[in-house]
Amino acid sequence: MAMAASADGEERVYRVRLASGRHLTARLDGAVAPDFAEACLRGGRTVVLVDGPDGPRIAGALQVTSAVEKDARGTLALEAKHLRMRADQSIVIEVPGGSLAFEPGGALRLEGDKLVIDMAALVRIFAARVELP
Repeated sequence: MAMAASADGEERVYRVRLASGRHLTARLDGAVAPDFAEACLRGGRTVVLVDGPDGPRIAGALQVTSAVEKDARGTLALEAKHLRMRADQSIVIEVPGGSLAFEPGGALRLEGDKLVIDMAALVRIFAARVELP
């Protein structure tokens, strides 16, 4: 189904093309985020319609691939203005030969055979105590 959006007061109205080729207008269901609907519109994604008391409502979209997917080279890219990850216990990033772990209690563990710090500007270390072997 193809969608086209137009403003209808405060609520957006979407023109939806059914598989049969017939067109109708639909509003967003309250559970559907407007940003998600706009992304579906830009990508031409197939949406799910339900019959509401005031006519057709867009209830979501069909997902036909993984939400996060690797490209042909095996690269997984996440792009955002801000990216936040949250875990109850720990977060670990691992590659052969090294890892970065955020552990309970605020410990940050960086393990590997080498550490390279390449900064174009100042590097500051703030710590109550620094131990070197």
